[in-house]
Amino acid sequence: MVHPRPSSHPSLRLSARGLASALVLPLPLTLALALASSQAGAAENGLQRYSPGVGGSDMTAPLVPGWYVQVPLVAYHASKIKGNDGKQATSATPVDAQGPVPAQPGLRSNIGIAADTYALLPRLTYLSAHRVLGANVGFTVMLPVMNRRANFTASPNFAGTPYASGGPAAGFQPLVTAGINARVDATQDGDQSGLGDLEVSPVLHWEIGDHQAVTFAPTVVLPTGNYNVSRRVNTGYGNFYTFRPSVQYSFVGDGWDVGARTVLSFNTRNKDNGYYSGNMFNLDWQAMAFVSDNWRVGLQGYFVRQLSRDTQNLSGFTATEITDRNLRKEIISGNKSRVNAIGPAVGWLMNGGEMMVEGKFLREFGARNRTEGQAFWLTVSKPL
Repeated sequence: MVHPRPSSHPSLRLSARGLASALVLPLPLTLALALASSQAGAAENGLQRYSPGVGGSDMTAPLVPGWYVQVPLVAYHASKIKGNDGKQATSATPVDAQGPVPAQPGLRSNIGIAADTYALLPRLTYLSAHRVLGANVGFTVMLPVMNRRANFTASPNFAGTPYASGGPAAGFQPLVTAGINARVDATQDGDQSGLGDLEVSPVLHWEIGDHQAVTFAPTVVLPTGNYNVSRRVNTGYGNFYTFRPSVQYSFVGDGWDVGARTVLSFNTRNKDNGYYSGNMFNLDWQAMAFVSDNWRVGLQGYFVRQLSRDTQNLSGFTATEITDRNLRKEIISGNKSRVNAIGPAVGWLMNGGEMMVEGKFLREFGARNRTEGQAFWLTVSKPL
């Protein structure tokens, strides 16, 4: 069959600008940057208020009373965004009626992404000689500084629509695609720099013998970062709080440096759009071998699992606010984010521990409902 050219159907003639302006595109795309994270209807904008992979040398460095500073630098890049089946994510991209072509409310597009996060995560920790329940008591605080950027693309799936190959409007496929991506560029892409969300926590640290230690930190994350509900890309995660208790175990001895940290994240409602990001579980781990007094090499990695699905409660918002601010999000029942990562790591101790420098490269795999990428970490740790 010969596909009709657009110019042969006067009733279907549309300019690229006219078609773009006629598209109805809620596009509830999500961005998981290491964001981590994270990820497509799982956690708001695919992000998680924790940096998977941040655990490393700090999990097993001996903690004695005093002040400590740690400065991790991370560069994360993602070129894939995965859906609930582990394949390329899709998003609703309905098109309004155009002349004899009826509206296409069921049209969906495959979503592409190029996302980068560059973050400095300076942390200050104090551990006192005072003991509670046998543990040394202290506190820790961290304030991120970061740059986030994301570029989305949409490839419409025209099957079953008049725009499909052989359909009456097949010649308009390029215009529809261009119009959708013009709207994506205007509403979804972004590049933002600034402060992130402040983390504060008391610390309880137990030395349990045989070169082993356990640390408990019930962290609270405050919405101090730069955030605008109308932007897809922000340096803050939203106008809500996160309670994030963590427990970590470490063993340093017999030529090995082994540690693991488990983290649970519980989020309150985002006051700006009524969104509840699902509860999250993280496990950071490392297994490092000392090859000399100053050098150690090994593997590090993480597991991320979303425990409960996202929800949204728009009570308190007017119909006009919901429409004008595009607050309503597409939440697919059962969509929970997950990802794993593993990679090599190397650490250097200066003068037996006056300073530690560690580098690692972690590649993600097995992502669901979030981005999948890789990250390079460089961390400097030093007692003061």
